[in-house]
Amino acid sequence: MNLTLMLRYTAELAMIIPAAFLAVIPVTLFQKVNTKYLVFLFSTVLFISVIGGAALCTVYHLSSNTALLIFSPILFLAYNFCYDLSWQKKLFCFLNSSMLCGFCTMYSTFVTAPLELDNNDDVFQISSGLICLGITLAVGGIFFRTLHKKLPALLENESLNKLWSRLMLVPLFMTATVIWMTPLEPANAMVGRLRTVSMVVLLLIPIAVWFLYHILWWIAERMSENAQLQQSNAILRMEEKQYRHLRSYMEETTNLRHDFRQHLLTIEELAKQGNTEKLLEYIQPFIEKTSTGKYRKHFENPMLDAIAAHYIDMAQSQNTRLLWNIDLPEKFPFKESDICAMLGNLLENSIKAVKDLPKFRREIKVAVLINSDTVMIVHITNPYKGNIPLDENDLPIIEGDNHGIGLRSVLNTVEHYNGYMTINTQNNIFEVSIMINAD
Repeated sequence: MNLTLMLRYTAELAMIIPAAFLAVIPVTLFQKVNTKYLVFLFSTVLFISVIGGAALCTVYHLSSNTALLIFSPILFLAYNFCYDLSWQKKLFCFLNSSMLCGFCTMYSTFVTAPLELDNNDDVFQISSGLICLGITLAVGGIFFRTLHKKLPALLENESLNKLWSRLMLVPLFMTATVIWMTPLEPANAMVGRLRTVSMVVLLLIPIAVWFLYHILWWIAERMSENAQLQQSNAILRMEEKQYRHLRSYMEETTNLRHDFRQHLLTIEELAKQGNTEKLLEYIQPFIEKTSTGKYRKHFENPMLDAIAAHYIDMAQSQNTRLLWNIDLPEKFPFKESDICAMLGNLLENSIKAVKDLPKFRREIKVAVLINSDTVMIVHITNPYKGNIPLDENDLPIIEGDNHGIGLRSVLNTVEHYNGYMTINTQNNIFEVSIMINAD
C-alpha cells in the first residue's frame, strides 16, 4: 500500500471531522444517549470513515467523493440514533453540514489550483488537503453562532413543523450544486480570470445561506410571537366571559338578598295557612335557581379559572362530565400563560376524544396539584374509541384532524420546566401524567 497516497487521502477525508461537528452543533439540546456513549460512538465511526475510507481509496484508486458516498449513510445512521428529533429535521442538519463542507471543498479547488496543476492523482496534495481543512474550520467558525443559537430555535419552533420535509431540500440542492460546480481539473480553474472571479463570486454562497437562515429565524420568531398573542387574546376573552358570568351571578344573588325578607314573609303566611301545595310551588323557582350551579370557582388563579370555565361550557355543550380535583393556590412559581396553554391543550384534546362516545362514557377526570411548593402535577384521563398509536416521543399519531397536535406544545412546556410527561393508552383509556419543576 502506498502510505504517502493514503496520507493524502487521510488529509482530504479529515474534513469529515469538522463536518460532524457542524452537524452536531444544532442538535446538542436533543441528545438522547449518554455523553460517554455518544463520544465513543462518534469517535469510532469517524475513525473508520477517515482511516478506512483513506485505505479503501488507496487500494482501489477511488476518489474521496466515492468514499464519502459509501460512508455517509453509516454516519447518518449513527447521527439519527443519537438525537431525538424528526428524521426530516435531522436530515436537514446533516445535509446542511454536507452543503457547507461541499462549498469548502469547491472553494479549496480554486484556492489550491496552482499547487495542483502537476497532480495526476484524484486526490489533493497534503498541503491542499490541509488548506481545505482550514477553510472548513473557518467557515464552521463563521456559522457557529448561527448553528448554535438560531438553528436550534428553528428546530423547536412548532410553526415550521410541516415545512421541514421541504426545507431539507434546500441543503440537498445546494450540495448537489456545489459538487457540480467544482472543477474536475485544476487547470480548468486557471483559465483567464476565472479563478480570481470565482473566488470572489463564490463567497456569495455562504453569505446567502447565512442570511437565509437568519431571515427564516426572524420569520419564525414573528410567527411564534403572533401565536402567543393570539393565545393571550383567547385567554383574555375567556376571562372576560368568566367575568360576565360572575357579575351576572352577583347581581342575581344581590337581588335575591334584597327580596329575601318579602319572600320569607310570603313563605311564613303560606305555612300558617297550611297550604303545602302553594308553598312548594312558590319555593320551587328558588330551588332550581340555586341548584343550577351557574357559577362555580375551580381555580383561585383567575386566568386558570377562566380556562376551566371555557372548557366546562364546551364539555357541557356535548353532554360531557368534567370531574375536578384541584389543589392549586392563586400564586404559583410557573408562568401563567404556559400553564393555561398546557391545560387548555389537554382539555381540548380530551373533549374531542370523548365527543363520539355514548353519553354514559363521556367523562373526563382532571387533577391539578402543587407538591412541595415548586412541583406541579397534572393528571387527566378520558376514554376514547379506536386505536391511538404512539410515535418515538410517545405522542399520538393521528391523521385527519388536529387531535393530538397540542400535545407537542405540552411536551415543549414540560421540557422547558425540566419535567416529564407519560402517556398511557391501555384499555381505551387515554391517560396523561405530567410533573413540572420550577427549580
